[in-house]
Amino acid sequence: MVRLSPSDLLRTSSTTDDSTRWRLESEDLHVRNHDPETAHDVRLTIRRDGECRHRAEYHLLPDQSGSSMNLLQPGEYAVTAAVDDGQTETATVRVSDDSDRTIVVEVINGSVRISEGIH
Repeated sequence: MVRLSPSDLLRTSSTTDDSTRWRLESEDLHVRNHDPETAHDVRLTIRRDGECRHRAEYHLLPDQSGSSMNLLQPGEYAVTAAVDDGQTETATVRVSDDSDRTIVVEVINGSVRISEGIH
């Protein structure tokens, strides 16, 4: 399993051909720790059509967030997240180049919440 820090989440595409140009600024995944005093580990699995499309572990410092750009193709995904090897949540989220179609994983008071779209 890949273990990333929030700074590793920040990526841009290295390709600029016509087939990917429209996706260059698409934020597909946003992970945030709202706890101002405690770091948390978040395990994340993203599946589509029964296949794992992304699996990672993120160590989020207090009040820290990170984003992944161009991680996924547009579509509907089943997202499972666990915080600190405890509470787990699963949700279905749509991804596209629209900011309302972004996977958002938030840690709030030690619990994990998955939603769709940056608000």
